[in-house]
Amino acid sequence: MHAGGTLDIPFPRPIRDMLLVDGLAEQHRWVPNSGWATFQLRRERDLEHAIWLMRLSYLRYALKKASDPQSTLERHATEMRLTPRYRALIEEFLPKSQAA
Repeated sequence: MHAGGTLDIPFPRPIRDMLLVDGLAEQHRWVPNSGWATFQLRRERDLEHAIWLMRLSYLRYALKKASDPQSTLERHATEMRLTPRYRALIEEFLPKSQAA
């Protein structure tokens, strides 16, 4: 998070691309052809979306460390209200023995 309310956050490229298509983030200004995305917080209500983006980015790392990755995914997907498209992209990061 930068001064002025700019959030720059890394994603795997397919997730970043979907966020851009859905209008949930913007292309990163310095590295537009990467997995990085930008979200500009302009008002207080934008904070909830910024936190959702940070959780989405973190979730793939959490699945690698979780003792029960499938349950972790289920819990976060429900709490975050992930659409089936975003859930499918995140499922790619389940350990291979846990993939649905």
